Amino acid sequence: MDRLTQLQDAIDKLALLFVSSLDHLTKKAPLVPLNPNVPVVNTDHLMPQEQMLSSAQELALDISRQAKELETLVENLPGLSQTPEDQTRDLESLALQNAQATEEYEAAVLEAKELLQEVTLALRGIAEDQSRV
Repeated sequence: MDRLTQLQDAIDKLALLFVSSLDHLTKKAPLVPLNPNVPVVNTDHLMPQEQMLSSAQELALDISRQAKELETLVENLPGLSQTPEDQTRDLESLALQNAQATEEYEAAVLEAKELLQEVTLALRGIAEDQSRV
């Protein structure tokens, strides 16, 4: 897997962790009354406070691990330690290599077309010889 795909996957995983954590906390966290005159009702589905703190700490640890992995991936991206001039020189070199590869590809395609014509002519000759027999 290339570095850019790894980086994209790490960002996706971090976003999923954020969303999953918010969903979990929203659904399972104990309700806190904002007004003492309005009681909190239907708390059967909620976690006890101690279990919720443990769960929240685990979610925070997962998020921090994924953020650290993402940071490591970004730090290891090629070219970040280079000066703009070095990056420009590398890009020019890659453009030259790309142009050479394009020329080689086009020459190979031309040769393949010529070979295909030769094979087609040979097959026609064989077919004509077979039809005469």
